[in-house]
Amino acid sequence: FAKEYNIPLANIEATFKDYNMLADKQTKDPENGPYEAYGGGKSWDKWGKKFFHNLPLETSDAFHVAIVTPVIHYCMGGLKINGGAECMTADDKVIGGLYGAGEAAGGIHGNNRL
Repeated sequence: FAKEYNIPLANIEATFKDYNMLADKQTKDPENGPYEAYGGGKSWDKWGKKFFHNLPLETSDAFHVAIVTPVIHYCMGGLKINGGAECMTADDKVIGGLYGAGEAAGGIHGNNRL
């Protein structure tokens, strides 16, 4: 892959060295990293990663690489609901006895979908 895309092997080796170092720090001292960890706690990784697997990474390892193309996998639309999960009309009136939740409800997905 590196040769095919003209990426110097030294760049990958340096990246793996840094990654392995962060993973080692996180394993030895998971509570005192300088960064907020994704999902809570602390991390030595500036992006907040706190779980590292299949280590150490080495350039002699086998890797599977794929080109990813973004696509729409669902729509953010759905029934308008209020804080009590009651379905609302277009003019914000409650539709008595009708409740919406999950993918049927529009606009209530949290920051992991944005």
